Formats: sequence, C-alpha cells, structure tokens
Amino acid sequence: MPTLRAWPEARILDAMRAWRRGCGPLEPWFRATPFAAANHYRDGALAIACPAEPPAARRLAASLPRPARGTLWIFDLPGPLGLWLTWELRRRRGLSAALAWNGWYDPRGLLDGRAEIALLLTLGRRLGRMPAGGGGYLLFDSHRQRELTGDTDKARVLDNRYTLNEEDAPSLEQLGAIGIKRVRAWSWRETAEDVKAYLDYLGRGLHMTITAGLAMEIGAHG
Repeated sequence: MPTLRAWPEARILDAMRAWRRGCGPLEPWFRATPFAAANHYRDGALAIACPAEPPAARRLAASLPRPARGTLWIFDLPGPLGLWLTWELRRRRGLSAALAWNGWYDPRGLLDGRAEIALLLTLGRRLGRMPAGGGGYLLFDSHRQRELTGDTDKARVLDNRYTLNEEDAPSLEQLGAIGIKRVRAWSWRETAEDVKAYLDYLGRGLHMTITAGLAMEIGAHG
C-alpha cells in the first residue's frame, strides 16, 4: 500500500488545484489547510488507501435539485462523505466545492484526517481530468466538533477540533456582491450550532431553505 512518501509536494499542490478549480467567486473561502496537513504526514505514517464511495453519496447527489442562478448551496457533512459528494457533483454537473475546512489534521489528534487526506489526494488526481465550470458551493466538515467516544484518553490525544468563525464563510455583503439571493443548506444530522448561527445571520437578508437529518433521509449506513 503506497504512503505519502510517494506523493511529492508538487503532486499535493496539483491535487489542491484540481479540487479548487471551478469554485469561482467562492474561491476565497477554499482553505489550503488540509493539503498543508497532508505534508505533515509525509514521514510515511499515513497509508494512502482511498475509502470506498458510500452509497449515500450517490443517493444524495441524485436527490439534489438543479442548481439555480442566485442560489448558494451549503453542505455540512462528515468529511469523507462530503468529498465523495463533491466527486459526484463534479462528475455529474461540473460543480466544485469550496472546502471551508480550517482544521489541522494530526495523526495524534481527535481529527486525524487519514480518510480525508487519502481522498483529497486520490480523488484530486481524477478531478484534474474532469471539466469544472458549473459553479461552486460551500462544504463544511461536520466532524470538526465530533463527540468524544467513551474510550478517548483526553490526556493523550490532541484536541484539534474547531468551530467555524466569521472568516470561514462569506458575509451577506460579499454574497450580495456576487448576486446571491437564496441559500439552500443541508446537514447530515441536526444543524450544528456554528452553522445555525451562520444561517441565522444569512437569513436576515436572504431567503433560506434548510434541510437537516440527511442521515435518516438518505441513509445512515452510507
């Protein structure tokens, strides 16, 4: 099984560019943090094994409405599922995700990123060969504040969880400048408090449609 030693820094940068291509005016909110963390693993500790695509990614992609001009899509999904959804939306519709992921993955951390980094790099190679011109959307990683399991030794594990802040997503003024009038938001489970605060803020000036509980609707086993 290959490790990150087989991924020169230039190839990691190429993968990042492939994911970012097509984000359009949302590109300022695409974070390089996960790709910087990938370099952190290049001592060979992370094996590159791309997790299989969950059926939920295909079902969710197929269930979405047609993108509409003036409507911003926002997804708050578990990292691996979100990346597979992005793959499906690029393949089917040419859409691109602005990965608003501002946490630093660490092999000793609660967010170790092993599945996410493997997907970012492996799928990034494929995305580089696919057209991207259908528009962009925001993708958050709902694992950013994942619950601690009962057997987690807090004293031995780096707590690298994080919450969204005002720099992680565009403001009403910024969205107005790019012609956004409506927002459609989807969450895997209940809407997280930091996302809820952001959506409440956007709701002051934009028409909102919020869908929570996709795990039940699309299929928790995905």
